[in-house]
Amino acid sequence: MNTASALKKNLISNILLFVLNGIISFWLPPFLVKKLGIGAYGLIPLSTSMIGYAAIITVAINSSVSRFLALDLTNENYTAANRTFNTAFTSLFTLLALLAPCLFIFSFNISKFISIPEGLGHDASILFMCVSVGFIMSAFTSIFNSSAYIANRLDLVNRVSVINTYTRVILILLIFFLINVSLAGYGTSILIASIISSSYSFYLFRKFTPTIKIDFKLFDKSVLGEMLSMGWWLIVIQLGSILFLQIDLLVINKLLGNVQAGKYGIILGWSHIIRTLAIALSGSLGPLILNLYAKKEFDQMIRLTQMSNKVLSLFIGCMVSVLCIIAPALLSIWIGPEYASLRWLFMLVLLPLPINLGVLPLFSLNRAYNKLRVPGIYTVIMGACNLFLAMYLVGETSLKLYGVAAASGIVLTFKNFIFMPIYVASNMGINKLTFFKASLSTMLLLVIAVGTSLVYFDFFVITDWFHLILHSGILFLIFAGISFLLLNKDEKKMILNTVLKKTKKK
Repeated sequence: MNTASALKKNLISNILLFVLNGIISFWLPPFLVKKLGIGAYGLIPLSTSMIGYAAIITVAINSSVSRFLALDLTNENYTAANRTFNTAFTSLFTLLALLAPCLFIFSFNISKFISIPEGLGHDASILFMCVSVGFIMSAFTSIFNSSAYIANRLDLVNRVSVINTYTRVILILLIFFLINVSLAGYGTSILIASIISSSYSFYLFRKFTPTIKIDFKLFDKSVLGEMLSMGWWLIVIQLGSILFLQIDLLVINKLLGNVQAGKYGIILGWSHIIRTLAIALSGSLGPLILNLYAKKEFDQMIRLTQMSNKVLSLFIGCMVSVLCIIAPALLSIWIGPEYASLRWLFMLVLLPLPINLGVLPLFSLNRAYNKLRVPGIYTVIMGACNLFLAMYLVGETSLKLYGVAAASGIVLTFKNFIFMPIYVASNMGINKLTFFKASLSTMLLLVIAVGTSLVYFDFFVITDWFHLILHSGILFLIFAGISFLLLNKDEKKMILNTVLKKTKKK
């Protein structure tokens, strides 16, 4: 299968996954807020974020195994592939065995660490316990999914996520309507869904890599050393990412309380949806870039990444532009009229996303070239700046929730808009300003969107879902048309070929 065909298949699979998950993410928060209350709901995204901190110790293994395993399998060196996989598996098993007791102790004493609504201490402990076990299983899921990922079967890797998401939702409905509405019930649904989806991941592992057998005796210290040489800097990057992306709710919970954390969690859900889409779309390039790197087709790899950077930035820009314009109506219809006042917070959270997420395709190049040390150090430094700036703006100014959003937007933009494009372009030996073109085009969209949002509801009234969807669709087509005009001739041709050309089989 050629690169364009593989990219098209991966894109379709990832977009379908996003649409399905987007529907759930759109419907589930209002349902949970209504059933549990805003304070209790705030513990759900917080539990995912806090337990996610533990993922930092597994990053070195899970994030590097795909690269080394891909090189072994491409060269048909199955003995080396077995050593690579079992070294990763044994190391991950040991790490999680050491981590599990810490997670369980933390879960049983959760009220000592965060603000818990009165009377919910027991349920909160069960929620965090279930999320902890689910995290442990997802860590093994990731290493098993490497087989299908390397085989360029992202559709099957995505199926794991679909199984997890929809099993969880079905169980939530059954438990809430037939047994009891509680945080413990939500946690139970997470645990069972993790067990089922992890079982399917193991099936994929056996299907795509039948030559690899799980054998602790194949652990190789030298292979682990190679992984850690790359994985250590992935850990550093992950630590910085946590300070950027998963610290906001904890700061708000500790300084402003669980109710304010719940409100911010609702807004942050939209950022998560868009971020998930951007990761899915840029993730379509991951196996292609690894394969091109293994085959030493560097020119094609660079061209693909350059185009993807600009297109992804503009596409996310179109989505954010529409959401910023319709924000008051969306919040009012979706959650309730009392939440329409959060429109400016909503916009402040979303506006930095296009230029920050547009650079995601560049991360795959860093990983392929194993250029992670400098980005890792810079990410941690800027992540620490984000934490301290957020704490200062929340605690020492009147900005409160707006201070957290402002801190995240400012610092993340310094990292992704200024540092990352220059660093990657330097590694690639191209003009250091190459990747700024995409961001400048996207910034034009955002300026138009903000200006339009100030006057849009002077001309239109939106009070129901039908008109909200209609306006959103028309606005998206308008911004998509503007974006297409901002592409050059070669970029337009490549997009049309990828979207319209029939997929060719070998």
